[in-house]
Amino acid sequence: MVLQRQFGVCKTAVTWLQSYLSDRTEKIFVDGVMSQPINVNYSVPQGSVFSPVEFITYTEDVVTVFKKHGVRHHLYVDDKQAYVDALVRDIDQARSTLQQCISDTDKTELIWFGSRQILEKVSGSDLMLHLDSSILKPVDVVRDLGVLLDTELSMKQHITRIASNCFYHLRRLRQIRRIVGKDVTSQLISSFVLSRLDYCNSLLAGLPRTSVEPLQRVQNAAARLAGA
Repeated sequence: MVLQRQFGVCKTAVTWLQSYLSDRTEKIFVDGVMSQPINVNYSVPQGSVFSPVEFITYTEDVVTVFKKHGVRHHLYVDDKQAYVDALVRDIDQARSTLQQCISDTDKTELIWFGSRQILEKVSGSDLMLHLDSSILKPVDVVRDLGVLLDTELSMKQHITRIASNCFYHLRRLRQIRRIVGKDVTSQLISSFVLSRLDYCNSLLAGLPRTSVEPLQRVQNAAARLAGA
């Protein structure tokens, strides 16, 4: 049991936690109608102050899986990334390591990072992972804590999405500016636009000026609206 092995919880405390987490059911209430009880065999109860601690213990075993296969990893709440690095000539070993690791996990996306020239040296079949009777194909973009990462780390999709969202909010704010006034408009721009530009912007350092130009246009439009 994870509580005993990883956290040293034992005896009466373990019995209490087992009682709290076992034999749980949930119901759904829609349009005045209550559903029949459904057994909840996984996850932890929501809405309880104890839930964050339970969630940590619930997901702790995944670290053991990563360490077992010698795979480096990052964890943040329910976001988990496992990764290996390899030269093109060692792609088979890297693929084998990932296959074995992913076989012990669920709900997985696969992406390979590298320059276009490097990725073109590897055939499509070599980039796939074979898991029992299924095949895990690599994707071109993954979302990591709200950031879109593409295979070449060009950040183009991420920048495009941020710019699109920001311009959407600027258009909406322009419609109400005369109603709410200049000061409130500036505060709303800071909340809905600048906060998006600031989020994880260190990942954009070193990109070509042409790549980040859409974000500069967002800033210019925000400044014009705030100063109008």
